[in-house]
Amino acid sequence: MSEPLKKTYVPRPPANVQKEKQRTDVRKQWARPIHQVSPYLFPPLAVQAIKPPQHNGRLLNRPSEPQPKLPYISHGSVSKQKPGTLKQNCLKGVSGKMEKHPKKKEPLDVTEALKKYGTRLTEFEQKEILGYTEIWYLGLKAMKIRKYDDEKGRYIMVAHDHIAYRYEVLKVMGQGAFGQVLKCRDHKTNEMVAVKILRRMKDDQTSMTEVKILEALLKKDKDSSTKSVQMKDHFIFRKHLCIAFELLGSNLNEILKKRHRQGLSNNLVRRYARSLLKCLQALHDEKIIHADLKPENILAIDEEHSDIKVADFGCGCYEDEQIFGYIGTRWYRAPELLLRQRYGTAIDMWSFGCVLAELHTGYPIFTGRNELDQLSCIIQVLGMPSIDVTEKSEFWTAFFVGKWKNKTVAKHAGIRHPKSRPLVDILGPADPSFLDFMQRCLTLDPKMRMTPQEAMQHKWILEGRRNNHNASHDHLQHEPKDSTVKPSFPKPGSGPLNKRGHKALLCEERLARLRDVYNPLKISTLKPLVKHPP
Repeated sequence: MSEPLKKTYVPRPPANVQKEKQRTDVRKQWARPIHQVSPYLFPPLAVQAIKPPQHNGRLLNRPSEPQPKLPYISHGSVSKQKPGTLKQNCLKGVSGKMEKHPKKKEPLDVTEALKKYGTRLTEFEQKEILGYTEIWYLGLKAMKIRKYDDEKGRYIMVAHDHIAYRYEVLKVMGQGAFGQVLKCRDHKTNEMVAVKILRRMKDDQTSMTEVKILEALLKKDKDSSTKSVQMKDHFIFRKHLCIAFELLGSNLNEILKKRHRQGLSNNLVRRYARSLLKCLQALHDEKIIHADLKPENILAIDEEHSDIKVADFGCGCYEDEQIFGYIGTRWYRAPELLLRQRYGTAIDMWSFGCVLAELHTGYPIFTGRNELDQLSCIIQVLGMPSIDVTEKSEFWTAFFVGKWKNKTVAKHAGIRHPKSRPLVDILGPADPSFLDFMQRCLTLDPKMRMTPQEAMQHKWILEGRRNNHNASHDHLQHEPKDSTVKPSFPKPGSGPLNKRGHKALLCEERLARLRDVYNPLKISTLKPLVKHPP
């Protein structure tokens, strides 16, 4: 008879300690990853499958149902790609690159594209695609339309549609009488570009003038010394001339609006002036006229606005191929254009002076309501033009009126007296060399106006070169918002302004500057001309 087994006594821990230990083990093995708590904060981790803890053959805290895999959320897009480690994903999120550089994309040929996606193309596209040798993008996700132009001959933009089976349309960046500029993705180079689509025009030679100018500047611009926007490609798409440019930043008009029309510092205005003069110098050497230089056509190259480039040569021409129509923008047009005289590269120096005055003060210097009023604004600041300028113009009699002895009537009629608004009052307590520079740019006689070569040797420009090491970090972001004094405007009080008070102050400043232009008592029957000097 076998001996009975001896029972060994193993002391057990208290019940509360044992339960707490079990809970701790369960927490360690079944802890939820941090991305399941908040998928918007951290990307999901690659967690290996863990066997559930068992005790006496029974599962502890058995989950009721399997948890679904959460998608990876980044930059507004949802992806189900396998994530990496937490450190890798965090670093990728900071750098803005969520994956390695994609492999070089290969284009499709026409036969392969039609075989795979022909049923998803329109009948017009199935015939149109035969004229292309490389297919980079088809725009299959776009809402296809049958009509591509509106009543005015402008191309109708469709988001995520293709342009020339290569560019993907993202959004409209700007539009005007010439056409529109679209932000696109070049699927051949995987770069963002700006594509300018011109209106359908009967005269193709006029449209190709801009391409000729850009090609001439591209040959000259080997090291980005011309400070002009670079053309990447040009082609005809659905009877529209399309020009692809490098994608730049905001224009100077948008920058001034963001700063509530407060002018820039003297150092930054000088830096922009030097870049503009480099572009005007290149145009002058090639005998090219831009003819539409204004803040909207001057773009920053980066978000810090450290430098600028000149864009939009749609109104440009060569000196021997002048256009005798309405060119340029009224507020930046030279006097010889207003007087219907022959013009040259000197009109760009006039526009250049108007742009600098606007950058310094924050507001346009000459704001006429029409061509007559524009000439009156110029004479009010600079005085009467010489006889050499006026005798060559057949339109001068339409601008000129006799003596006005009654100043009250002249005031209510909106007639401006010569030099009643001097340039020194507009620019304020500026550097004397800057005032002399502006006077030589804004000269009524184009023969006496400063050239780009002379402007580069002016004292005001040379002072900036000597102090270039001090101004190398003088970007727009680091400028104080009140960097320029505006004598014509009342200064705000020392206390903080709310949004409504700040808006009211800006309205008062705007009205104070344009009081002589927008006169409600102007008599419409009288000519808006200038008073003859005594």
